[in-house]
Amino acid sequence: MKLDWQAKAAAYLRQTLGIETVFAPLPGAERLPLQIKETYEISRCEVLGKAFLALKARDEAPTPAVLAKQADWLSQKTGLRSLFVLEALSAYDRKRLIENRTPFLSTGNQLYLPDLGLDLTEHLKPSRPKLTKISPPAQVAVLACLLRKIDPQGEFTGAGMAEHFGYTKMTMTRALDELRRAGLMAGEGERRFARQRFLFTGRELWEKARPWLRSPVTRHVYLDEWFPGSKFCAGESALEEMTMLGRPPHAIWAVTSAQWRTLQKEPGTHLIPEVSRAAAHAEFELWRYDPSLLAEPPCVDRLSLALSLADTTDERVQMGVTRILEDMTW
Repeated sequence: MKLDWQAKAAAYLRQTLGIETVFAPLPGAERLPLQIKETYEISRCEVLGKAFLALKARDEAPTPAVLAKQADWLSQKTGLRSLFVLEALSAYDRKRLIENRTPFLSTGNQLYLPDLGLDLTEHLKPSRPKLTKISPPAQVAVLACLLRKIDPQGEFTGAGMAEHFGYTKMTMTRALDELRRAGLMAGEGERRFARQRFLFTGRELWEKARPWLRSPVTRHVYLDEWFPGSKFCAGESALEEMTMLGRPPHAIWAVTSAQWRTLQKEPGTHLIPEVSRAAAHAEFELWRYDPSLLAEPPCVDRLSLALSLADTTDERVQMGVTRILEDMTW
């Protein structure tokens, strides 16, 4: 069964070139590095009889330079050229990808496949795709404003926000673009140096932004032995610190994927499958953004915590989430 992005890509190639594209699971995909598997949905595809490694970014795609390096590494390991399937693509990124001869497909807009002599640049559409979600850096900016980590009444530039949060200038410029498209910010001036400001503050900003915000957690991992933990407790462990909720059966910590890769190398780190999580002695939540950017030591920040627990059906947990939001100084 084709995934949605595979079906859209196949339909685009069928309509523009009249060719059928075959997608199939990639043999040995489980042996690829964790970073690659967490960044992309991966499959094998065949276009005009030539096999490619199709990679669809789960969130914001890496920069063109990083894509080119990953494509070279994957080619050495799998013997297949990479074809990156991208949702949104700026003129600058498109130019860099073509300069690096990196195959890509922007569904409904453009196909660049130099291996087959295909460059459908004339199909590029000027209109932007509909915004359906905001990126992790954009979410960090919203939550930082609500938590007063940045001045709610202030004006911001992509360069200034990048320096503050440790992202690249291009990443934060894109994040502010997303917040403008979501109707949460406004600004004037040249894109990279435009001064932006939030249109709402406090509880009103939270309510306006809530449809765009999502859980920071991408994955849960469980350990079968005691572990000293990380800097910031999360999940029910954090809720227990902030409310009268009882202590959870095991400690829960928030880390980034990069931090988790380091922790995995520590002696005594033994994973157990999710089906055995009741026997776990510790749990790590892998986050989309660095918890330290917003944390309220020794816990993660309360807004990210509320988002991470939004789908929990336990009434006690939901009461605790309601309490920490009521205690919030908006």
